[in-house]
Amino acid sequence: MIRIKCLCLLLFIIILGLPLSAEDTEPSWLNKKILKLENSTDIETPTSNLITNSSVSTINLSDLAEENLTLPYYYWSWSKIEDLTSKIDSIYFEPKAQLRELIVSVLTSEMPANIEIPKEANLYISRLNKLIELGQYKEAQTFINNNDPNLTLSYQQQVELNLLKGNDTLACSQFKIEGTNNNTLKQKVYCLNHEGKQSEAKIVFETAKILNKLEEYDAFIIELLLNSKKFAQSHNIDIKNNLSILDYIILQKNDIKIEGRFIPTSFFFYNFSKTYNIEKKLIISERLAKFGIISNLQLFRIYKESDTINDTALIKRKKCINELEVAISKQSSDDIRQNLVKCLTLFQKIGLSSNFSKYYRTIVLAEVNTGWESPTSVKMRLLSKDYSSLKITLTGNSNFNSAQSIARNNFTKLNGLTAFEKSIVGAFEETKYKAQNTILIDQGKIGEVILSSIILLDSEDPKEIQDGLIGLIQAGLTDVAKDIAIRLLIEG
Repeated sequence: MIRIKCLCLLLFIIILGLPLSAEDTEPSWLNKKILKLENSTDIETPTSNLITNSSVSTINLSDLAEENLTLPYYYWSWSKIEDLTSKIDSIYFEPKAQLRELIVSVLTSEMPANIEIPKEANLYISRLNKLIELGQYKEAQTFINNNDPNLTLSYQQQVELNLLKGNDTLACSQFKIEGTNNNTLKQKVYCLNHEGKQSEAKIVFETAKILNKLEEYDAFIIELLLNSKKFAQSHNIDIKNNLSILDYIILQKNDIKIEGRFIPTSFFFYNFSKTYNIEKKLIISERLAKFGIISNLQLFRIYKESDTINDTALIKRKKCINELEVAISKQSSDDIRQNLVKCLTLFQKIGLSSNFSKYYRTIVLAEVNTGWESPTSVKMRLLSKDYSSLKITLTGNSNFNSAQSIARNNFTKLNGLTAFEKSIVGAFEETKYKAQNTILIDQGKIGEVILSSIILLDSEDPKEIQDGLIGLIQAGLTDVAKDIAIRLLIEG
C-alpha cells in the first residue's frame, strides 16, 4: 500500500512539474491564442458572407477593393505550418476573378505570424507575397504594419508597394534608414537617378559593370533608366517574361511598349496612379476592376467623368452609364429598366457583369419592389448575391437556369445542361463528400480543405471544379460555394 501511494505521489509530481516533451516547454501558437481569447471580453463572431466595402477618395490605396470574409483562427490551428505555406504558394498568381474574394480572405485570416520563428516567418512571407501578386496592396500594407512594422522581413515588399503607388520619394527614403542594407544595385541606381544624382548613379553603374556585378539584362534595364527616352526607344529590347516591378516601372517611364510578354494585372495599378488621360485610365480601370484590384465605386466614377473618348466600345459603355444615371436622377422606372438591360449586356461582354450588378444593386432591388421581374433583374440579383424571392420562371438558357437552381436549391426543372453545367450543379444537387476532406476536417485542418478547394476551382477541368465546390461545402462555406458557382455559370 505504501509503495502504491509513493508511486502515485511520484507520478503526480512528474505530471505537475515536468513537460511531456521538448515542444511543451514553450506555448504553441494555438495555446497563446486560447489564452488571449480567455482574457478578452470581446470575441468576434465569424461570418461566412462575402462583402465588398468600397470607400474611395483619391487615387491611392483607398481606391482598392476591400474583401471582408472572416475565417476563424481555429481553421488553421491544427495544420502544420509548412503545409499551409506549401498550399498558399500553389495558388495561381492570377486566379479566376470569381475566387479572388475567398483567396484574399484566406490570406488575411489569423494564422501563425511570429516572424522570429522560421516556419511562421516563411508562412508570413508567402502570404505577403501572394497579396502583392494579387494586387491587394491595401491588405498587404496592413499585413506589414501589423506583423512586421520594423520591416525585418518585409523590406523589399514595402519598397515595391511604395513604387507601385508611384511614391518614389518614400520608396527611396527607405534606403537611408539606418541598418537597412537590403537594396539591390538596380534600386540604388534608380533612387540616385530619382534624386537628381545622375553622375553618381552612372559611377555606381559603371563600377558594377567593371566588377562584373551585373547580369546583362539588369545592365540593359539600367542603361534605359540612365539615358533619354529617345535612346531607349531606339534599341531593340528583349524583355524577360518574369518582369520585376522595378523593371516594369523603368520601361513605363521610357514609354516602351511591352508586347508579346505576360504582364501581371496587378502591375497596372502603377499606370492607374500615373495616367491622366481618361480613355487610358478607363481601359486600365476595367482590367483592374475585373480582378477586384480597384473598387467598383472607383471604376464607375470614371465612367461618369465628362472627358471625351474615342474607342467605340468604351463610348457605348460610358454613354449607357450616363443615361442610366440620368434616368435614376429623374426616377423614371421605364428608363432605368431599359438602361439596366442595355448596360448589363455591354458589361457582360467584357466580364464586368458582376461589378455592374453589385454597383447598381440597390437600384435593381428598388425596381423589383415595384414589380420588375425579368431575366436582367434576376441575373443582377444573382450576381450581387441577393437570392431572396426569385419569382421568374426558368428560361431556355441552361446556364441561367443552372444558376437559379443553385440559388433556390431546387433542381427539378433542369434539362439540356452542358458537361460544365452538370458538374457545377452536381456539387449541390447530389453532394458526395470526399473522404480525404472528411479526414482533414476531423483532424481540425479545415483551412487546408479550403486551400485545396481554391486550387481545384482554378482548374479548367469540370470534375476538379466540382470537387473544389464540394470541398468548400464540406468546410462549412456553402454560401461562398454558391456565390462562386453562380458567377462561374453566368459569367462563363
